[in-house]
Amino acid sequence: MITNGVPITKICDFTELSPRDVYRKIDFLHERVIDFTAKREEGFDRVSWEKVGRRFATDSQTLHLNWPNKRTRAQIAVHHLCTAHANSGYIMAADLQLDPKADLPAVQAQMVANGDFNFPRAYRQQARLWSESEFKLYLDKITWKVVIHPSEAPEVDLGLQLPHRGGLVRQDMMQMAHAFHLRKFLGKGDERFVFVLDGDSGLAMSFVSAFAPWIRDRRVDVIVVDFDKEQSNDQRLNLVNEGKERLELDSNIPKDVFDEIPPQTKIEIQDILIEEILEDQPITMPFEWPYHTKPEPHRRIRILTDRDSMPADRRARLMRLATLRSVDAYFHKVRSNLKLAERPAPTASGNRRTWHKMHLYKPETMVKIVDIYRFTHNWMGKKTTKKTPAMKLGLAKGKVDAKELFY
Repeated sequence: MITNGVPITKICDFTELSPRDVYRKIDFLHERVIDFTAKREEGFDRVSWEKVGRRFATDSQTLHLNWPNKRTRAQIAVHHLCTAHANSGYIMAADLQLDPKADLPAVQAQMVANGDFNFPRAYRQQARLWSESEFKLYLDKITWKVVIHPSEAPEVDLGLQLPHRGGLVRQDMMQMAHAFHLRKFLGKGDERFVFVLDGDSGLAMSFVSAFAPWIRDRRVDVIVVDFDKEQSNDQRLNLVNEGKERLELDSNIPKDVFDEIPPQTKIEIQDILIEEILEDQPITMPFEWPYHTKPEPHRRIRILTDRDSMPADRRARLMRLATLRSVDAYFHKVRSNLKLAERPAPTASGNRRTWHKMHLYKPETMVKIVDIYRFTHNWMGKKTTKKTPAMKLGLAKGKVDAKELFY
């Protein structure tokens, strides 16, 4: 129920369990999921990356926590950073911008005692979490337009904290830890890997830093991708048609004939065309993909590890393979199947404040449910799933059954 869009209140109704018992079940599930995953992912050193694919896609989505005071109705934005194996869809790592065990007043006291606020953040002893004072400034920023009725004002808690316990992790710290986590998983052999990243400058810096020795040895290519996410469905379809017309013009092959060509031949034709276009393209300039696709319209690609010695055919192939579709497909599933991931919407009756009654209040619950969903995606699948991502990687021989997880 949790991973199929059923709110916790409805789970209580259907199962006749109290909310307290439902949260205990979530705790139990999370413990089993973490234990099972830790043991099975020790098998990454046995994965034949040459066989299953050496390309990964990394992106983040924004989730929200409800603010505990319903009168203020602010929402905390939390980044959900994931890396997916491009061929299998296995989510290698999924990190939330939360430390559920942190205590903000204690963090603030520690930073004051250390004199951290006298230094730039890079030189502080505690630079991983937002301090309590910094978090309050963030709250003031996102709630400054909220108008509270005079009759409600005396009841408003001006000393708002994160719900219960928990702290926000610095985004750059999370990105760096995420990159080093991946390096730990992949550092068993001498394979050559490709990382396709969302166009966040901090994310690119983190991966370049974490994989610097591998980049020097030409074992890693890092590619940044950006595309127009605001296009409507009709606009995307028009761009796809423009891309097909451009492909027909460049290849001198009519669209109806091109559609009948075997897929591998289509790929080879595109690579040859892209290689010709790239002849006059400086390696430091972003490349605009000419044959638009619906998921990623106006795609712009930059190979951060590009160099003059890179073969032209490899450069063209990397441009074609530079896509975030595998990780974005997972984000779409998260949005569709987890109530906590639904987008909040402003309402006129709510003073235009964004709010969603199904969103969570506890950071630790968000962390646990996101971990549980990652497990079901990687190892269990749906009834219609023939091969789970774990099976495609060779980490599992079959779908994991609930009994295997619980007992």
